[in-house]
Order: sequence, then structure tokens, then C-alpha cells
Amino acid sequence: MRSECYNGSGASTSSPKRRVNVVGNGRSNHHHQRQHHAAAGANTHRDTTTHDRGTDSPPTLTELPPSSGSFLHISITKLAIGSRLFVIVLQLVANLLLPDHEAGVFVAPSDKNAPERPLDALVRLTLGGLNRWDGQYFLHVAEHGYTYENALAFFPLFPFILKIVCSSLSSYEVITFLSYRELSLLLAVLLNVVCFTGAAKALYRLSKHVLGNQKKAEIAVLLFCFNPASIFFTAPYTESLYAWLSFVVMYQCIEDVTSIFLTIPLSLSILCRSNGMFNIGFVLYFAVRRIVAQYNVHNVICICSRLFSMLIIVLFHYGIAQVYNYYLFCFVQKFNFPDHVREYAAEHGLVLAGNKTDDSSPWCTNLVPLSYSYVQSHYWNVGFLRYYELKQLPNFLLALPAVYLVLSNSYQYLCEHWEYALRLGLFRLTKKQHKLMRPYDRFALVFVVHALVLTLFSLVFVHVQVTTRLLCAASPVLYWYTAEYFTGERAFIKRQVIRKLSKQVKDGEENSCTHVLNHIELSDLLDFRWMNGRQQTILVYFLGYTVVGTVLFSNFYPWT
Repeated sequence: MRSECYNGSGASTSSPKRRVNVVGNGRSNHHHQRQHHAAAGANTHRDTTTHDRGTDSPPTLTELPPSSGSFLHISITKLAIGSRLFVIVLQLVANLLLPDHEAGVFVAPSDKNAPERPLDALVRLTLGGLNRWDGQYFLHVAEHGYTYENALAFFPLFPFILKIVCSSLSSYEVITFLSYRELSLLLAVLLNVVCFTGAAKALYRLSKHVLGNQKKAEIAVLLFCFNPASIFFTAPYTESLYAWLSFVVMYQCIEDVTSIFLTIPLSLSILCRSNGMFNIGFVLYFAVRRIVAQYNVHNVICICSRLFSMLIIVLFHYGIAQVYNYYLFCFVQKFNFPDHVREYAAEHGLVLAGNKTDDSSPWCTNLVPLSYSYVQSHYWNVGFLRYYELKQLPNFLLALPAVYLVLSNSYQYLCEHWEYALRLGLFRLTKKQHKLMRPYDRFALVFVVHALVLTLFSLVFVHVQVTTRLLCAASPVLYWYTAEYFTGERAFIKRQVIRKLSKQVKDGEENSCTHVLNHIELSDLLDFRWMNGRQQTILVYFLGYTVVGTVLFSNFYPWT
């Protein structure tokens, strides 16, 4: 995080076109000088808050510890890890105090005759509330592979990472203290903590680049750390890993869309979740945008050849996963599955890998034998308007806040910049248009369209309550929209600046050139008194869904 240093005339050492935060950590007896600094700093801060149109590069600064003054700073890493620890502790308490609900869903079969290891009970006690719902599938795949056809709905990257790590640890003494299932659960939570931290940092970097505003980027990351689908970023789900990969893809597309290294996060995101295919749209869009901006025959040939090579690599990796699924379920062959896995399949009527019959797995005979659409339709009742039933009304209400935030703000953005949207943001603007549009307005079009497509697709085709966690993990737009509510009002920002500068004067702080990099200032979202009704509502929504969702999820009650 950058901090602006004010001199006696109110001038700053950093670009006046960028939003910056004041940090004071010194003391002085010259009160009249401090008052002069406060007045000048308030005016400068007020003028540089709302209009963040500049593109100046920030100066090179040295990272120092956070100020010991009246501000509360925390590094992004500590904030991300702290939010995950909060969720873990909350699910532990909820799981101990409340009885589990009989949801009647898939519970991964386990060997009743397997010996109990010394630390198994401890892991189940502390993390058992996270092993719920789809987490059962991921841990089962990590332990036994794709034994059942309905498990093909869950893409392989996350469970295969767990399988590789667990198999590697099995040759060490750690396996004597933990059973494979409990070890998988522990590693899944640790992996998600690491990936969530990476996702928070990637979102911060992406937000600063697109928004061109330090404060909005900070608030976007803070809201991400306590997002409405927070429990799914800690439980054995793919949200944290996918968010990290997606935000990296988006940032890399802006920086250099032709970089061959872009194929790594892009391929992995497609192997992580089905909607990873949407990330190809960012690559295509920014490639076309670069062609239009630097049009000549040589550039077009170079960009198109690189783009073609990247897409071939990405689709090749995706194709390998589909061939593997075809190999498992489209032939009659003998796999050495444990007895309890076979018994569970027989008891629940599940299609077991290698047991192909004339009636099972009809997708195998398709011209392009892809399993995903069949599995989603047959096992999960996913299809056009299938979810529109009266009994599903509570689930529509659960998704309503996220849907409303995305649709209403996207509608406002498209109305304000309709001509720019019709031109797909590809062609040069007139000087007047360029002056009226913020950098965010020019960059955000593809992200807005991406969020709109995800939202509308969820409303029409999938289980609507999934919309919340789908948007939280796949799109930065939800965090940008909500951050705008906290930074878009001049009066609110002015109150915050005056309050903080007054606190500096009261505490006898003197301005100095202390800079805090890669830290988030929590003051704005911790003082509930200075917020208006809309800001309070958003904060209650994010924190409320974090708490309520964690409590319900950890006891097998339905959630998003």
C-alpha cells in the first residue's frame, strides 16, 4: 500500500491523479503546523479520491512495517490467512454445538475395518465440519479416483493435486499417524489457505491495474476475504484454486496476452472447473484488442500464430481429461476397487467404472463423447429452467443479493457507456469520450460481460443458489461493484479523511514519509458509524453470509 507524504503547502510526493492514503507516525509540539498539514491534506485527499483517471506509474518505494499511528493496517497475506482461520474456528464451534442434519446426500464410503490412526480423531474434530456436501466427492476422488460416473461432474485438478501429495507422503512416517482420508482433508484445507492467499494477492494486483485506484483495490480485497461464499474457499472445494488461476489469467491477458506462460494458468483453470472455458474469452478479447491497437500484417500474423498455439495446448490438456473419462466408463474392464467402494455402488445404484452396459453411459456413443453435460443433466437435474419450481424459492432468495448487485450495476455501466459497448471497446475513442471515461470504464467492459454471462447462465440453467459462489470465485466484478459503494461518494470519503487527520492532530502525530506497501487499511470498514445505509447493508450481507453459511454448511444444512 502506498502512502502519501504531505508537506506544508499540501503538495504530495506521488502523483496527484491517484488515490492514496495518509499515514502519520511521528510526534511534534508545533500544533499550528499540524493543523495546517491537516487542512491541506484533507483538501488534497478529497480532490484525488473520486476522479482516478491517471495512468502514472507509482514511485518505487521501500516496504516498511505498518504505521503505529491511528490506523489499523494488515498485510494481504495476514488478512487472507486470518479470514480462513476465522472460518475454521467458526465451523469447529458450530460443528460441536449443533447436530448434523440428515441431508440424504452422497457420503464417501469408508472401510469399517481400517485401523484408527492416532491423529484421525483430532482431524475429524477440528476440520470435520468442512468435509460436507461436494467436499465428500473431492476427497473420495482424491483417495480412489473416479470410481462412480456421477463424480465426473467434479473436474480433476484439485483432487489429483491432493492425490499426488498424499501418495508422496505415504512413504513417510506421517502416514502412520493419519489415515489417507483424514490426511486428504488436512491437505485440502491447507491447500485452500495457500490458494486463497494467492487469489487475494492476484485480485489486489488486478484491481489496482483495472480500477486505477488504490483504495478501491484495498476494499475489493477486504470484501473478497469475507465474501458471501467464504466457507467454500476453505472447505475441500475448488473455489480458492479456481479464483487464483482465473485472476492470474485476467491480469496476464492485460499485461501480455501473447505470453506463452499464459497457457499454464489457463489450462489449469479449465481442468479445475467447467466454467474455466469462459477464461478463453479473455484471451481472445485482449488478443483482438491488441491487433486493433497495433494493426499491421506482421503483428497480426505473430499474434494469431501465438494465439493458435496457446489454444491448441489448452485444448490438448482438456482433451486428455476427456479421453481419460472415456477410458473409465466406456469399456468393460476390471479395476481393483476396494470392497466397500463396490458395495456402496451396488447399494445406491451408481455406475461403477469399468462396468459398461448397453444402457449405462449413453454419452459414450455421442459423436463427441463428452461426459459433463450428460452427468449434470442425469445426476444433478441441470438444464434449461429445470430449477424453476416453487419449492426452490428459498434458494432464489439466497442468490438474490449477488444477482441484484451484478445485474443492477452492469445495467448502469452499459447504459452509461452504451456506444462504447456496441463498439466492443475495441476502437479508439474521441478525445471527448476519452476524457469522460475513467480507466476502469475502458478496461471493465469484458469483465462486466463475463459477470453478466455467468449470472444469466446460472439463473437459466444451473441450481440458482450456486450463483453466489460462482460469481465470488470466477469474477472480480462483484468486489469492484461493492467497493464502489464505499469509495464513490465524495462526502463519505471527505468525512473519513477529516476524521483521520483530526485524530492525527489529537494524538500529536506529525506527517512523515512512512510508506506501507501491500497492506490493507481496515479503518474504513471497521467504523460502522461513518457508513450510510447502503454501505452497512453490503457489509452485513458479506459478513452475515460468511457466518451463517459456515454454520449451516458445517452441519450439512443446505447453503449456496
